[in-house]
Amino acid sequence: MRKEIFSNVTISYMRRTGAYGPENAIMMEQLKSYLKTHQLLDYDTVILGIALDNPQEVSEDKLRYDVGVLVDDQNVIDGLEHRKLEDSTYAVFEVAHTVEGVQNFWANLADLTIGLKVDFQKPIIERYAFEKITQHLCEFGIPLVAE
Repeated sequence: MRKEIFSNVTISYMRRTGAYGPENAIMMEQLKSYLKTHQLLDYDTVILGIALDNPQEVSEDKLRYDVGVLVDDQNVIDGLEHRKLEDSTYAVFEVAHTVEGVQNFWANLADLTIGLKVDFQKPIIERYAFEKITQHLCEFGIPLVAE
């Protein structure tokens, strides 16, 4: 684990509303296909998955999930929504980019965050950088309370 400041982050994104599950992975593939079609998917591409709502507090039909790609303010992607993420510090964990690796991360989240001041008002961010994917890794950012 390492701490990282996410500052001035802009994404172009797609949003899905409904129960979290396999449909989110389908939307991730749709975003990658869109990026490929528009020749925007390359070694520097970083894709984020952001579950915006806590399923213990929000009904399934209202849960929001964004998949987005990092862009700069001047180069948002036509045909996609865009927004800035709130600046924050994150505890970033590298995770095996496998079903088992991701399931293990979620199953052990409470233990992984012992001693961290987690900001439960902000979403956990999944980060898929091409460089990490080639190493069969992805990253999860846990938002921390500002100190």
